[in-house]
Amino acid sequence: MPLWNGVPTIDQMDRQTIPGSNLVPFDFDRDMESVLRTWSEAGWWDDEDAQKEKISDFFMANDGRTVVGLIDGSAECVVHRTLGTVRYDQQLLSLGCVSAVTTSRIARRRRLASRLTARTVAHLADEGCAVAMLGMFDQGFYDRFGFGTGAYENHAWIYPGALAVPAPYQAPQRFDLDSDSEELHEAMASRLSVHGGVVVGGERLTAAGMRVDDDVSIYGYRTDGQISHFLAVVTTGEHGPDRITQWAYQTPEQCLELLRLVQEWGDQVDVVRLTEPVWLQLQDFIVDPGAQLRRTKGSQTGALRIEADAWWQARIVDLAACVEAMGPVDEPFSVVVRIEDPVEPHLVNSGYDGDWNGLDGTWRLSFGATHTAERISDGEPIDLETTINALTRWWLGVLPASTLVAMGAFECTADTADRMDTLTSHLPKPQPGWDF
Repeated sequence: MPLWNGVPTIDQMDRQTIPGSNLVPFDFDRDMESVLRTWSEAGWWDDEDAQKEKISDFFMANDGRTVVGLIDGSAECVVHRTLGTVRYDQQLLSLGCVSAVTTSRIARRRRLASRLTARTVAHLADEGCAVAMLGMFDQGFYDRFGFGTGAYENHAWIYPGALAVPAPYQAPQRFDLDSDSEELHEAMASRLSVHGGVVVGGERLTAAGMRVDDDVSIYGYRTDGQISHFLAVVTTGEHGPDRITQWAYQTPEQCLELLRLVQEWGDQVDVVRLTEPVWLQLQDFIVDPGAQLRRTKGSQTGALRIEADAWWQARIVDLAACVEAMGPVDEPFSVVVRIEDPVEPHLVNSGYDGDWNGLDGTWRLSFGATHTAERISDGEPIDLETTINALTRWWLGVLPASTLVAMGAFECTADTADRMDTLTSHLPKPQPGWDF
């Protein structure tokens, strides 16, 4: 049966192609004003001088890892990338994040974003990344480059005064993105690590990323003289809603201390939005959560609630590195996999001149005390047919193989699916813990 992936064909997308020679590395002096105009047309900034400076700092901080599509010498499409790490179970793997994919109003339907995104993934492969991740504007577009949708995350809108956190209150310190950026980045890099947790870029990019959207305030605590746990919050009006955009802590106790800090804001702030850590249920710390939800329906500052969505996607870039990171199994086995990788056609006429062209082909995945992945020639019996999109979701523990079989994203026997799930069934839900 045909594999399900919902990926449009090139013919369905192609309307007017810009030559690959016009897809080039970003040049700050040449392109920044055009990129700002593109962000404005996309509704990502309000043409204010202060925000212009923040966005410029964001692009200046990325070590030149940005590509643009030029039309008549003007950058009308831009794709930014950043290197980092992602935790897979108990191991760290090299990560590349694709970000700031933006297309102007005159560059739509010219395949600029498609080819620049594919080129960016290829550059990440050349730079040694095992995995690529991105934040999606909607599910579907990035599937065509091999990305599979990540796990749901819970987003909570809470009244701080309804919290009852079992932690003593301590007055926090106020931190500054200019003078404390190095320590803030180190606190993010050394935060309590979970499966799927990422660290992106360096201190300059951490600071630029936190300040790029709105004015942010940072409160937290030091341990042994160093910033150990903090939260960054964007305030809207006198009574909120406030939004916690970033937080870091090294222990569960430090997380509760930060929530206790938020609890103290209840005498003024009506609503705070935050993303729930995967290791706790925030509702356990809310007094009468059902009554809070009912009483606030229709509130001007927003109803109190907890909602879930999947906002990020990932794809395997280096299959051997990703398979090697998986935990050992007691009974060795191997699976011959036919992988479809939709990225290769989008590299055509993209300006990419490297050797990486995706993971399309037949692979033998061997599992035991250690694991290997190797390309093999066609002709051997196939145990599994799938896409790199679906294989990534299984590998991360987003969905089990049995579910992917039912969806039509895996084509294999029930026995093969059961064997593959012995490798991922222990994985907790992945959570990046970083906005990118």
